[in-house]
Amino acid sequence: MNTADVKRILEHYREGDESTPEMAQALAALNSNPALAAWYRAKTRFDSQMTQALGQIPVPGSLKAAILGVYPLLQLTPWWRRPIALAAAAAVVLLCVGGFSLWSAQRGESFAEYRKTVIDESWGRAPHLDVETSDLAQFNKWLATIDPKASVNVPSGLNDLSLRGGRTLEWHGHRVVLLCFCQGPRHLHLFVTNDRSFLDLPAEASPDYEKCNGWKTVSWSQGTRTYVLTGMNYFTFLKKFRHSGHWTMDG
Repeated sequence: MNTADVKRILEHYREGDESTPEMAQALAALNSNPALAAWYRAKTRFDSQMTQALGQIPVPGSLKAAILGVYPLLQLTPWWRRPIALAAAAAVVLLCVGGFSLWSAQRGESFAEYRKTVIDESWGRAPHLDVETSDLAQFNKWLATIDPKASVNVPSGLNDLSLRGGRTLEWHGHRVVLLCFCQGPRHLHLFVTNDRSFLDLPAEASPDYEKCNGWKTVSWSQGTRTYVLTGMNYFTFLKKFRHSGHWTMDG
């Protein structure tokens, strides 16, 4: 069962629904695929938020009586005798469904949620790297076997760090590249993605400092890419990327 099949099966699944062999197989696939597991958690959160929002809509106390009080022998015109009304109703339904699908596809996710998810996923398995190498050119050669157009550069402020290797993750259909570095006993992760659709994307060349899941993180955007760095002391980051009053966030 591939990724597309799992998403198709679980898209309309809700906790407590009747389980089928196909459903059980799709749920089991989440245990071996961190990217799918992250997608499913995001879908579940959205379902929960929608349920809570609908639950807050007040129901008029007289609604039940009004429904039951409707005259039961209402004479209806057969559908084949009113094609214009049927076509209009169908158009409204299609418009609503299409509009909701478009909204669902385009709704942005928060950058904070992205940051938390990729940090969680980076430590969600052992070993946590797909390839181990100290040579960035070799890593990009490996990356090209996954996506011929993909490559990643290390920001100049991190050139003195020792590369250990990396891996790829997936966030809502976007590829995320993880590079793992060492600085003495310190362990650092750099996440790089071309996804710039976040609702609260860090401003260009303006680092955002945040503690996330116990990690000190610095996030920034530069050109077409978005970066998240974990494990570096903020003062050290300033010395590496702030020169003569200006940020040098190349990469």
